[in-house]
Amino acid sequence: MNLRMTVDLSRIKQNVSAVRRECGTSVTVMVKADAYGHGMTRVARALRGYADAFGVATTEEGVKLRRDGITEDILVALCDGAELERAAEFGLTVGVADFGTLNVLRDIAASGCKIPRFHIKTDTGMHRLGFLPSEVGTVCGLLDEAGLSPQGFYSHLRSCNDAQINTFAFLREKLKARYPGAVFHLASSSALDREDALFDAVRIGHAAYEGAMRVESTVVAARRLSRGDGLGYGDFRTTSACNVAWVFGGYFDGICRENASSVLIRGRLCPPVGSVCMDMFAVDTGDFVADKGENVVLLGDSLTAERVAEQRKTCDYAVMTAWRGRTERIYTDDETRGEEDCGGACREDERR
Repeated sequence: MNLRMTVDLSRIKQNVSAVRRECGTSVTVMVKADAYGHGMTRVARALRGYADAFGVATTEEGVKLRRDGITEDILVALCDGAELERAAEFGLTVGVADFGTLNVLRDIAASGCKIPRFHIKTDTGMHRLGFLPSEVGTVCGLLDEAGLSPQGFYSHLRSCNDAQINTFAFLREKLKARYPGAVFHLASSSALDREDALFDAVRIGHAAYEGAMRVESTVVAARRLSRGDGLGYGDFRTTSACNVAWVFGGYFDGICRENASSVLIRGRLCPPVGSVCMDMFAVDTGDFVADKGENVVLLGDSLTAERVAEQRKTCDYAVMTAWRGRTERIYTDDETRGEEDCGGACREDERR
């Protein structure tokens, strides 16, 4: 018995196509963190001819994509100096965000060894990674001394705000003449409606995956309880007579123990009751007693990632990446074949 996650690859293709059409720029699709829970390699394969490049967090994610046959440009956001030669070996593009990494890059170039393609990351207000605008002149001087030219410049929006967009636009104005071949990119999914944030390329996560994931389970037992009956572990007792269904899947599988979310049974919204167990949790089915084996929707239909996130008191990204344990991932509209290792968290299948 498993949770069943269905990933609609055709929906992802449609989403990316819509972004390309509406923005009129090249599109980098973020596939870090196993493509936000959708399956990194399978998504990247499906997006051949749709995405111009892919974004990952780590060098190892990029290496995995290369070993799985992905030939498009791959931008690695977190790459320190010790990983630069490995990144070059696998044809990855790295984000250079600090002077330590920049100096290692210069040393490798001076030694005559191959360096990776690289983009310079600037800190326009998120204050996480990147060179401050006041440091960019020094960065360019060091690059010029070493005879190096970046393939791009980028920054990361903390929110869709004028201050960051204006700062990046100012930097682009100063740097474009110096590095005419460089690509400038800033906008994430939240900024696609801001024409002044689009520049040469956009990097999308949520906009690519909107509505592509569906997670279902099964009723394993159902009960009619009286007022005051205990339910599950601990001292929880019902406050009135109710019908409950026990649904397969617990905190091992990604069901949020602290703030469980509602499910759909027979199209009806059923809120959680009691505490979430390791393997199952209970929901109130209202005026009907569910049947053992009935289908349960955990994510999908009216239960969007945003709505589930609101109930779980988290963000939609956390919902999409939460599923683990005994979760079977099933792809629809995929032309590729073969199973992909999912880190032991899920078994993958294919369906036409």
